[in-house]
Amino acid sequence: MTLIDLGERTGPTDPERPRRRGPSGSRWLWAALVALVALLILAGAAPPAPRMHAILPSSLAAQVHLTGDQILTVVPVREVTDGSQELLAYRRPERATGSPQRLTPLWRMPVAPDYRVDTADRVDGSGLVLSLVGAESEVETLLLDSRTGQLRWRKPGAAMLDASGRVILERSDGRGLITLAVVELASGRELWSVPSKASWASYHKREGVVDAIVLSGAAGAVEVLDPETGALRDTILAIGDVSRGYQHAWVIGDLILARNVTGVVAYDIDGLVRRWQTAGSPVEWIAPCGALLCARDIDGDAHMLDPATGAIRWSFLDDLDILRAGDRRALVADYRISRGLQVATVDAGTGRIAADDGTWDLVHEVDHASYVLGTRPIPNVGVVLARLDPAHAQPRRIDMLPGATGNCTYREDLIACRRQDGDFGVWQLRD
Repeated sequence: MTLIDLGERTGPTDPERPRRRGPSGSRWLWAALVALVALLILAGAAPPAPRMHAILPSSLAAQVHLTGDQILTVVPVREVTDGSQELLAYRRPERATGSPQRLTPLWRMPVAPDYRVDTADRVDGSGLVLSLVGAESEVETLLLDSRTGQLRWRKPGAAMLDASGRVILERSDGRGLITLAVVELASGRELWSVPSKASWASYHKREGVVDAIVLSGAAGAVEVLDPETGALRDTILAIGDVSRGYQHAWVIGDLILARNVTGVVAYDIDGLVRRWQTAGSPVEWIAPCGALLCARDIDGDAHMLDPATGAIRWSFLDDLDILRAGDRRALVADYRISRGLQVATVDAGTGRIAADDGTWDLVHEVDHASYVLGTRPIPNVGVVLARLDPAHAQPRRIDMLPGATGNCTYREDLIACRRQDGDFGVWQLRD
């Protein structure tokens, strides 16, 4: 895809005209303009309007995580060179101020060298669940007291949380296969554990609770487990070449989408009734995109599928990634440019580029929304924050974050960005 910058529109340039002396009243107009400019300058120098914002002392090697009412950072221990680091917890800013507040830690906890926090979630009032990943991809999950940082329990595996009062843990055996275990959230007591021949797990939730676990891998079959007991509930046998079989299965809505050598087969999660099957190039991945499904085949072509029938609504052949999609438009991104991310809007009817939305740095999100946030730097000032939404014809500016340089993440109504001085700034998003 080639995007051409046409520059800004300007009006026609008039030929130079001879100067004419204005009437004496124009001097009063000039004086009024000077006074207006002076007022604007004074207004610009006025203290900024109060807002909820803060500064977190940090370093260039730090991570930041937002958990609703707390902000977590993982930073190297000062004056130590052995890789030691620690987790610091801060309370989110609670009042609007004219200048950023300097937050102080509520508590701190040591983190092993070469480990990073992958996910952080508040649970059960005062609980904080962390999943940590080591240098060799080993993963462990911790439950902490969010008020004090005290460790309640620690288990191997990555956490899947729901509203059931239990935690599903995925453990890798080092050969690409996983073992599933379920523990009580409050105590960490193991309820059941099942080894598998699968390399991927996907989950179906109903009213916030996991009610089916779908396992898939290179063995050929897709298995559905009961999350209460770990017992095998259903099996989807491979179709066609069993030696190659299914490579992956996704749960999207109330469908199990199983990829095989001929395409994708869709099944109802309840009863495994086959709904539809695609044909053509094998699919590399498939994901929800608004009311449709986004799929990319092994040839690199992107398709928007009707989840009810599997029919292709529209396609485009450019090497672009789909960010979000609606009924009429989709946001796509071109990662091939050297700086920033080129974002464009694609027309759903034709698959053609309808608008060039410009270059943006995308904000990392924890909770999936129907839109994405992007930033654009203003040197020595900060970043402009905009909302990019396929429901709208162009990006909409929603905020200005002074002192920020990028590397932003947001969750709920908070956004955290790297600052020019190396610290992190935190702002409450404007409505």
